[in-house]
Amino acid sequence: MNGVINFLKPPGMSSGGAVAFFKRLLGEKTGHAGTLDPGACGVLPILVGKATRISSYLMGGKKEYIAGITFGVSTDTGDSYGNVIARSSEPAPQPEEVEEALSRFTGVVTQLTPAYSAARQDGVKRYQLARRGVVLPEKPREIEIYETEYLGAESAYVHRFRVVCGKGTYIRTLCEDIGRALNRPAYMSFLARTRCAGLAIEDAWTTDELEQGVPAEALLPLEGFLSHLPRADADADKRRLLVNGAPVEYAGGPMETGRIYAGGELLGLGRAGGGMMKISTLLVDE
Repeated sequence: MNGVINFLKPPGMSSGGAVAFFKRLLGEKTGHAGTLDPGACGVLPILVGKATRISSYLMGGKKEYIAGITFGVSTDTGDSYGNVIARSSEPAPQPEEVEEALSRFTGVVTQLTPAYSAARQDGVKRYQLARRGVVLPEKPREIEIYETEYLGAESAYVHRFRVVCGKGTYIRTLCEDIGRALNRPAYMSFLARTRCAGLAIEDAWTTDELEQGVPAEALLPLEGFLSHLPRADADADKRRLLVNGAPVEYAGGPMETGRIYAGGELLGLGRAGGGMMKISTLLVDE
């Protein structure tokens, strides 16, 4: 069983917990692409079987989020699950002020990696070190934000926005940065990932729908997630050689990383050049 499931992760379930849920359901090797905070909900691509070998191709694309930002308070984790570390007596910002501040954060933006994150510091996840009281160094990184949209105020201090961003963007940090732009402490009070790896939240499967088993239509083929890569084809009688890791003759041009087919069947990812092609990442059962 190989494929990708568009899972609607509920709040309170960690990404690792989602993997365990599907491993129990399917009895197959399972992983995920694109960690989603336990308190957040939304699209979490679940990788089944040999799909775990293409996680990097799913994680690198654009992601869309709906987020809530609360002004007047900040926490040590940047979200509603942390301890309060600052309060402000400043009046609530006006909607037009929040909208203007949000608009500043587009294009290439430098963010500081949160202490409470799954990013690694000297081989250890930063949140594990933070929980031990270790003071972590600042870790700036460049991320890209493609689009922002102000969605309005829920109350004087709570506002919502939509953001389309690239790999490595922390929405918690974005909320804190918006707060700093308005000279007010702020934290992320809500987060839903609405798009990831080309998957949309309206098509996602819930835990209730999957508790009794995963229907065949929920398991999406790998091919659709790799269509941006070049393709090399061999005759069907070359299948056995290719899946066993042997090179076969190839008449096309060079290919650094691409999809390799035999008889119209996607077998894996590999390289081609010098009149030969060979699979480096097998994506089918032999």
